[in-house]
Amino acid sequence: MSSFAAWGLTILGLAVVTTVAEMLLPQGKTRNVIRSVAATIAVLVIVTPLPGLFKNGFDFDFSSGSVEVDENYLDYIERKKCETVSEAAQKYLEQNGYSGIKISVELDGFRVKSAVANFVDSGITGDGAHINKSEIKRLLAEYFGIDKEAVMAYG
Repeated sequence: MSSFAAWGLTILGLAVVTTVAEMLLPQGKTRNVIRSVAATIAVLVIVTPLPGLFKNGFDFDFSSGSVEVDENYLDYIERKKCETVSEAAQKYLEQNGYSGIKISVELDGFRVKSAVANFVDSGITGDGAHINKSEIKRLLAEYFGIDKEAVMAYG
């Protein structure tokens, strides 16, 4: 167990013992004296490791393998970000009269780098006679704040 964890458990144990002792003590001057002694001990327990900590410095070396990156979780988060952005773009297109268009995006951090519009199952909810791919590309480029050339369309 690390010294930091032992220190925390000591403080926790002291708090529990002090609480139990306070419940068992009678009212009066004795209770106040024992409270003062317990408070002094608590301060000493909290302060005692600090000089050693400042003397030796803070050691945040995680090379022992205690901290690891979970690649599966990071991949999951990246997929969820892409799905969320894609769903928002699909709703934006539906508001503009284009339904059934599947959008997939490539992200660079939190910015959309490129987008792909798949028209395989699409339809038009407005009065349009055909699917205007250049209009959809323009809408997506405008929505994502990217160049029209970064939006691809197929289907």
